[in-house]
Amino acid sequence: MANFHERLEQRIAKCGNPVCMGMDPVLKLIPIEGSAEEKIKRFYMDLLECCVKRNVQPAVVKPNSAYYECVSVQAMLVLQELIDAYKSAGIPVILDAKRGDIGKSSAAYATAAYDVYKADAVTVSPWMGADSVGPFIRENSENGAYVLLRTSNKGAHDFQDMPVIGSDDPRDVGEAFYKVADKIMEWDGSLGYLGAVVGATHPEELEKITAYCAAHGNEIPFLIPGVSIPGVPGGQGGDAKTVLTAIANGGGKRKFHVLNSSSGLNFAWQRNNTPANYANDCVDALERLAEACAL
Repeated sequence: MANFHERLEQRIAKCGNPVCMGMDPVLKLIPIEGSAEEKIKRFYMDLLECCVKRNVQPAVVKPNSAYYECVSVQAMLVLQELIDAYKSAGIPVILDAKRGDIGKSSAAYATAAYDVYKADAVTVSPWMGADSVGPFIRENSENGAYVLLRTSNKGAHDFQDMPVIGSDDPRDVGEAFYKVADKIMEWDGSLGYLGAVVGATHPEELEKITAYCAAHGNEIPFLIPGVSIPGVPGGQGGDAKTVLTAIANGGGKRKFHVLNSSSGLNFAWQRNNTPANYANDCVDALERLAEACAL
């Protein structure tokens, strides 16, 4: 049985790109009539059908559970249906839920993500430590978890940049996110279950983090949010080729990193103001992003 890291490499090689398509429904941008739940379901089913028809698929998809939970309980059932549909098409699913709690609660969250929603992976916060992340590591399974390492939101510096002394030598000081990297490598060992969330908007840091992991002999797969599609509002400004070049310059060898674009792909129809063509516009944008990821 392949572990999560191996599955990522195999999937990226098979589909020919490292693109992660976010699935974050914004109702006012879904040009479909019907109830909120009907709009969400039909929209993402249409995107899937178009991807399959044109044989242009993302490596993985990443629905953010908050966008469904804030609509209704019924929308959460739609999320479950969408996960099943995309997995049935051979596309792995990362449930972006940013879980993390005391051990028993984390175990319940892991069961929800892996056994109820049937996601392949889930995003996890490391703030509460080893017993919080541990339940998301399932030995002898194909599941994985992405631990928040270096995020690109405005408040990231509040804690992630805090100086941490690494040894008895007071000169041995580094930002806190490097200590998170240490723990991810320690917790995962050579099991191949854990990855890390690293934002796309600071490629110089991405290069340093890659080099840091490579120097420790333990590459970990990155989930890299913030990749933008030119002409589509709502992106965070990350550039795919710059991101992949940063990883290569940092000594990254394994092709198991995925680059996420959510609104830029979902609502690519905004680029030319062609709402009736939302599915094909999405796949066009996906195809362009896949081409931009070729190094």
